[in-house]
Amino acid sequence: MAWGELFGLLVMLAALFGMSAVLARRAGVGSAAAPLAALALAELVLLASGLLGVLRPAGLALAVLGLLGGGLEAALAKKKGQGCPFAAALESPAAKLFWAAALALAAGLWLLRPEFLNFDEYSFWGTAAKLTCQNDALYTVCDTGLPWQMTELAALPLTSYFFQLFGAFAPWRTIFAADLLMLAAVAAAAGCAKCARLACPLFLAGLSLPTLVTVAGHTALLNTAWLEFLGDLPAGMLFGGAAAFRLAVRDEGPAARWLTLPVLMLAANVKSNTFVLGLAAAGLVALDAVLFAPGEKRGAKGLAARLGFGAACLAAPTAQYLLWNNYIAGLVRQNAAAGGMGDTASASLPAVVVNGVKLLLGLPVESYFEARSDLFWQYGSAMTDAFWHRKVSVFGTGAAVAALTLAVFLAAVLLAADKRARLRAALFAAGSSVCFAGYWLMLWLSYAFLLKDSTPESLASYPRYLASYYTGWLLLALAVLAVSCAAAKRPVFGRAAALAAGAVFAAALAVDTEPQFTLLGVGGGEYAAVRGEVAVAKAAKEAIEPGRKVFLIRQGDEGFSWFLFNQLLCPALVYGEGGATYGEPALVEGMAYGAPYTKEEFAALLEKEQVDLLLVSRVDDIFEESYAGLFTDGLAAAKAGPALYEKGEAGWTPAASLAGEVTG
Repeated sequence: MAWGELFGLLVMLAALFGMSAVLARRAGVGSAAAPLAALALAELVLLASGLLGVLRPAGLALAVLGLLGGGLEAALAKKKGQGCPFAAALESPAAKLFWAAALALAAGLWLLRPEFLNFDEYSFWGTAAKLTCQNDALYTVCDTGLPWQMTELAALPLTSYFFQLFGAFAPWRTIFAADLLMLAAVAAAAGCAKCARLACPLFLAGLSLPTLVTVAGHTALLNTAWLEFLGDLPAGMLFGGAAAFRLAVRDEGPAARWLTLPVLMLAANVKSNTFVLGLAAAGLVALDAVLFAPGEKRGAKGLAARLGFGAACLAAPTAQYLLWNNYIAGLVRQNAAAGGMGDTASASLPAVVVNGVKLLLGLPVESYFEARSDLFWQYGSAMTDAFWHRKVSVFGTGAAVAALTLAVFLAAVLLAADKRARLRAALFAAGSSVCFAGYWLMLWLSYAFLLKDSTPESLASYPRYLASYYTGWLLLALAVLAVSCAAAKRPVFGRAAALAAGAVFAAALAVDTEPQFTLLGVGGGEYAAVRGEVAVAKAAKEAIEPGRKVFLIRQGDEGFSWFLFNQLLCPALVYGEGGATYGEPALVEGMAYGAPYTKEEFAALLEKEQVDLLLVSRVDDIFEESYAGLFTDGLAAAKAGPALYEKGEAGWTPAASLAGEVTG
């Protein structure tokens, strides 16, 4: 097995541990919240260095500083006779659980070695991570032949880069990076309770959230949060984790509290359509800081300090987002000037928001929005109906998830130690509910005016989009409950509430979640089909000389395999229809992904694209009947298995057989 991949990941995990130890001892950050702060700082450094073009030196510097810092802290602790040299980084029970879970997850994923299975992992997320790692540069400046590289944010690919710094790129390490972000958010929430009898059941509850909220949307084996590299759930968990971080460090020193800013920036830098979640977390933190900041001076100076911190909480993620958008705008202009796609949006986000609100208020709107006003109201009705009747989690509908979340908040309010604490818990409950309404409105506007592959009847990706908010909302509720449990006037009630929360979530996970939708029910056999295609792509890459143009033929593909080959053959660029069944027009008529070309038209297409090699992964009777005459062997090599053909004077000639590999 690839021991180097595991060793490289463990080196960076040790560096992260060292960074967490330094933050715990020197900045006063609680040990349970320290990993989230360390990941946020690392991502921020990598983002800045990527924009400056010095990504790898920055990554190496983080590794060295983390390892040296952790070693120095251990040496100082030993010199002072403090027992365990890493006691500061492991002080909280939630911190111990986090590091244990991180090591177990690393070992489990290394043994399983999961591949990317989701379409979006090949069309964007995994490809962006791989490009960043292979080029030691932001994926936005890498040559991909695809238009999407500018459409998403950078936190996940950069976190993946942190754990891919040493050794060859491996999808399982990328998946681990996303999982660790979610684990860090869980640790920050559970760490709000310092006592093991409180932190352990709440950590278990938080750990189950991604599966509990997403399992109803699963349609295929392995479609599980912990084995995917997509932005939706990390964005949601970091939304809850960022607010939980504030709760965990609010009673610590100024340095710890100011570290809330990079955590908020991390939460706002995962996914474009979940940036609003980062703003929601920032707004909740700002309100808490202004109204309930501990130990601040009274009077004008104290109010100014609180207002300043609250403004900084809102400004930091917003400034980062605007900086990134300006950077992307420059790349879009550059791309358009060079003959690329440029900006293809049908309507700008500000215009969507303004005109959507006008429609709600019955005011006149621009012609584009007026033409879609009926569709706007249809989507509103469909979303309302789905909230009450469409199952989106183990707990049932969106209404059921919202009721459960508010019930957890209510328990936190009732357990709060005093009136001020009850008001504070109620603020998070009410504020997060308002934010949910805002997120709901954003999705409504997106469905009506931005998303092109959806209808009111289908509500494309509805469970996935709502899962982002539901997971973060529940995690925040658990964090507020942890604070109340820890400060309960009667500790027995606090312990009972924490134990009940852990028991409810664990029971739901055990009773209502089928094993194949969890990590425990996954075996290597489920990856056989995609691993076959990965093997073909890797074998083809070894046979392809740099700089040659490759055209993919895989009959029956609907885009998935085209993106897979495009990712795995990189830096070679794959041409073609982006997933299609090629054939004479009469043979592919009516096919959703048919590419109708006569024999002459297909030959002309290859000539126009200046194709050097044909990667024939799968042929069928349609392709053979349509184009066998273009191949010197009549497609004999391709029918025996995947093969490469090169252009010759007499036609396309077999160049290399990949028949030893198996495609799914």
